[in-house]
Amino acid sequence: MSDHHADDATYREVVAGLLEDGEQFAKSRLKLYRAVVLYRVAQARKAAALMVVALMIAAAALVALLMALVLALSEVMGPLVAGIVVCAIGLIVASLLILWGIRTFPNLDEKLFEDDEYDVAPSLAARDAADHAETTKDVR
Repeated sequence: MSDHHADDATYREVVAGLLEDGEQFAKSRLKLYRAVVLYRVAQARKAAALMVVALMIAAAALVALLMALVLALSEVMGPLVAGIVVCAIGLIVASLLILWGIRTFPNLDEKLFEDDEYDVAPSLAARDAADHAETTKDVR
């Protein structure tokens, strides 16, 4: 009888050790993912800041160019019509640039590692496929 209790204590210790190791593994994975995300954000932050500064300079240059264009066209068609024409052309160019930006925007929903066999949040399609495989196996 005492051997049975000794075995139970050993099994409890093994299970407790496994749970502790699993918890450590999960914490390590979360730390790794957090480090990768923070690294990507740090890379994107510098690029975003450079693009914002570039956009501000480009906006100032475009304002100067558009004002010059309005002044040049105002001699031909009047200041109000020249302003409307320049504004319309500017809005068309801006909308085309927005469409181009939307179409070339990268997919930010990719996995952190391509060879990662342990997905933190498996997709619904994969889960549905696994459920379908289980139900098909149960029917047979």
